[in-house]
Amino acid sequence: MAVTGTDIITIMKEAGIDPEIVGKLKLDAPLLHQGLDSIDLPVIAVATEKKYKVDLSDADATKLRSINDFVVYLNQKLG
Repeated sequence: MAVTGTDIITIMKEAGIDPEIVGKLKLDAPLLHQGLDSIDLPVIAVATEKKYKVDLSDADATKLRSINDFVVYLNQKLG
């Protein structure tokens, strides 16, 4: 089953990201431009690793700027 933007949003909510911010996120816009900060991104990355049992390197994590970036990356990894 393919990972979707809704799946990533659910991970964010479960990881404790501010629900008010999460509810307004656009899938294709950079997360740092939508109210998330540099502390939130590692939290999302770790929650994603745990949920999908993937290893997200620091180099890869820095390239994941939007929800769509997470979706594409995970679908490629989970192939």
